[in-house]
Amino acid sequence: MSKLDEIAINIELVLISLIEGFALANLAERAVPLLDSKDALLYLPYIVSGLLIILVFWSQSILHAVSFIRWPLNMWHMFLYFVAAFVQVIAYSNIENLTMWFFWWTMFTLIGLCMYLLDYKIIRGVRSRFDASYIESVEKRHTYEIRVLVPAALVFNVAALALVYFYPMLFVNPIAFAILGILQGLVTLVALFDCVRNFNERGRMIVEMQK
Repeated sequence: MSKLDEIAINIELVLISLIEGFALANLAERAVPLLDSKDALLYLPYIVSGLLIILVFWSQSILHAVSFIRWPLNMWHMFLYFVAAFVQVIAYSNIENLTMWFFWWTMFTLIGLCMYLLDYKIIRGVRSRFDASYIESVEKRHTYEIRVLVPAALVFNVAALALVYFYPMLFVNPIAFAILGILQGLVTLVALFDCVRNFNERGRMIVEMQK
């Protein structure tokens, strides 16, 4: 790996951690008064979901950075990190408004899809710089995430948005309100476990490739 490649990876790692740290701080700021309120149990699932989304996005972004990001950096790819963090912050500011909460997470998922498509282009552009079996495995996993995982997240957010928009009175019921947040948390938790498993597997592959 060249010095410029190391610089490119370091820039990505620092950027990812900074913007997600800012998103985390914003979530915490929004969470404190809600957890101190009489409705703390209703909002707790949404707060946990927001935290899990940060963990998924951070870990996936870190994994992409160490797996195939090399010099020169793609500036559009970098810009999308800022856009994603911007949308995250707006979503957290709407944690008490279910319609806007799921609207902004739908937008966030669409931005994530754009990032995946751009990452796919980056992977294709650096194929010659990696071991063939390694980069084929990375591309296969990336394709699976584009075709299955990201669309699944999009379907969930759109379905939730449709429910709260067309049937708002249903979620006046505290139990229904909390259940939707729990479902979002469970979906995100499954994504996090899958991400951690993939992270560990990819880590072993990278170590083997360096031998």
